Amino acid sequence: MSVLDDPGGMARKDPGGMLGHLAGFAGQLREALDIGSSVPLTVSGEGITSVAVLGMGGSAIGGELLSGYLADELRVSFGVVRNYRLPGYVGPRTLAIASSYSGNTEETLAAYREATDRRARLVAITTGGELAERARTNHQDLVAIPAGLPPRAALGYSLVSTLVVLGRLGLVRDRTSDIEDAIAVAEQAASELGPEVPVGSNLAKDLALWFQGRVPVVYGTVPWTSVVAGRWCGQLSENSKTIAHRNELPEMNHNEIVGWSEGTPLGGDPRVVFLRDADDHPRVARRIEITRGEIAASGVEVREVESFGPSALARLFSLVLVGDYVSFYSAIVSGVDPTPVAPIDRLKRALSDS
Repeated sequence: MSVLDDPGGMARKDPGGMLGHLAGFAGQLREALDIGSSVPLTVSGEGITSVAVLGMGGSAIGGELLSGYLADELRVSFGVVRNYRLPGYVGPRTLAIASSYSGNTEETLAAYREATDRRARLVAITTGGELAERARTNHQDLVAIPAGLPPRAALGYSLVSTLVVLGRLGLVRDRTSDIEDAIAVAEQAASELGPEVPVGSNLAKDLALWFQGRVPVVYGTVPWTSVVAGRWCGQLSENSKTIAHRNELPEMNHNEIVGWSEGTPLGGDPRVVFLRDADDHPRVARRIEITRGEIAASGVEVREVESFGPSALARLFSLVLVGDYVSFYSAIVSGVDPTPVAPIDRLKRALSDS
């Protein structure tokens, strides 16, 4: 019997409870909808010409996903600042959303201070820490989300809270029905990808075994499945402690595709996944077909994962959750605890000492 068909054994290898966070993701989305809808807002959406999400790691990925998801609707520029310093466009007509799960992310705090100095319109999304203290001191809007999760497991809180705030400020249409669709998809994912569903009937388990001992390569397309591909790689790095690679179409057709033409790239035995969505541009869909052929000709195995759900937001979360479950099962197969991120902890300690 595969280790992935032993729920009790998996639980013993998951002392931090990462699987529980995945199973509870639908509830997280619903709670985030309630929080975003009820929190008092004093900031005005009138005259806003740009939106900047300030964040790092798991606290920034929600902004990245929204940037792609909302690309066709937003009539203002939307950027994610993963840095200490702000781009020049941030100013009094910018909505700056500072997202730090702990509230103590040093890059985000530095960018937040600069945004305050530039008189941007600030909203903070956090569980507490220095960011919450400063927001209260400065009388800025604060979206308080629940603590107790690894930041990467709190994606639903950061993304949905941000989306609801954007809707309340009139920058996008109300997305409540789409969030309800996403909740239903998260419930479906927990049912179809959970530990009780055996190998052979569980896409995430099958992909985890397929990736075992190999370099995962994940390709998406603009505007948003490429960001989901980045989420897959981040989760594989943090949960299963492995290196993964991502890129996007059509851009990779103008450079990286050549890397598949001579021998086996990446110095090993990569496995390639294309993330697909019903709204893929027809020409990009054709590019995927051709690119698959080029990669297969190099002797590398290729698979596709299709999104599912009635709305774009639901489909986005469907692909996110497949990747999250894959990263969890990959950790179990590799015999590592999915929750700890020791190198990040060591780096933070070293920075605090310098």
